[in-house]
Amino acid sequence: MSQDSHGPAPVTIVVNTRPHTWGAKEITFEQVVDLAYPGQVPTDQDTYTVRYSRGHDGHGAGSLTVGHSVTVKKGMVFDVYRTSRS
Repeated sequence: MSQDSHGPAPVTIVVNTRPHTWGAKEITFEQVVDLAYPGQVPTDQDTYTVRYSRGHDGHGAGSLTVGHSVTVKKGMVFDVYRTSRS
């Protein structure tokens, strides 16, 4: 089976224990948060922390911050935590 010339083959990643198919080479902080909390618009009261594991060599685990992205690898795991100020 040949690979599509429009980008990398989709891989399965795990976000907050739920599998997702991802078709891009990288994923942004904002995209991970959207997968973790679909349809929920972040407010000024919400703070998100994104941690990942099972990433590429040299970047196997770490944190993802606002405005940044990370290269996606099959089986990569993302944990997203939301904290709301009251």
